[in-house]
Amino acid sequence: MNNPDATEKSPERVCSALIQQMRSLHLATISEDGKPHSSYAPYIHESVNTFYIYVSQLAAHTRHLSRHSNASIMIVADEQDTTQIFARPRVYYECDVFPLVAEEQPDEYERLLDTYQQRHGKMVGLLRQLPDFRLFRLVPTQGQFVMGFGQAYKLSGADLNVFDHTRTG
Repeated sequence: MNNPDATEKSPERVCSALIQQMRSLHLATISEDGKPHSSYAPYIHESVNTFYIYVSQLAAHTRHLSRHSNASIMIVADEQDTTQIFARPRVYYECDVFPLVAEEQPDEYERLLDTYQQRHGKMVGLLRQLPDFRLFRLVPTQGQFVMGFGQAYKLSGADLNVFDHTRTG
């Protein structure tokens, strides 16, 4: 994040800035044999709490997302932008996963890919031509934001926009 001094800002603002500034998320999925799998993907964030990723079917995480309707994501501040490696600002979400099919909602699908391309550049134009890429909607159902030491918040409310300070482990 551009301003790692999170102590003077509200957790809501720091979390929002983190989501806006970072361009990729860490993705945890479940393999075909029930084992955890970790990866990452560039994302776009729309509405209150909806993330979209555009990923290749050749990647293990895409197969996992196609088979399971849930995943975990984490967005974390860059190491180089933090003063304390043990207390990097980060937000975790448990998500419901929805594959989007271009033929079912062509206008919405194209709009989302246009937004994706605006955020992530010309490479997305090339990826759009490849037949193996799929768009997924990730809708958080619960979450936690960690701003630093002693600054962990459970996210609650219908839009996960209520930050409840966590006082115990």
